[in-house]
Amino acid sequence: MPGTNTSHNPHFEKIHRAPYELGYLLQRLPEDFSPISDATADAVRIAEAAAEHAANANLVLLDGLAALGELMYVAGANLENRVSTESWAALGCMLLHIAVEALFLQETESALDYAVRCQRDKAEMMAEV
Repeated sequence: MPGTNTSHNPHFEKIHRAPYELGYLLQRLPEDFSPISDATADAVRIAEAAAEHAANANLVLLDGLAALGELMYVAGANLENRVSTESWAALGCMLLHIAVEALFLQETESALDYAVRCQRDKAEMMAEV
């Protein structure tokens, strides 16, 4: 849900700590929160804030990975100084770990976004009745 207006969402705080906030908000969601559950408006706002944190954290990870890739390219092309094999291996392991985290964030954002849309559609249908 990148671009969602969360300025009035009291659950969307501390954007510089997005991964931590995401976990905190996921713990606050009702156990049965889903696209078909009877969620309160507050639970929908929590899910909306969690989805936005997932999107933001994923964007930071991907931007950072791109910058790190550029740095590694420059370091690898430098003929004067070489990076050790151990350092390259450590970077590779870290990047693999970050990529897995980014996938989790994308899936979390998508699932929460879908649930929020369904909950909002259901609320609109109930209001029309």
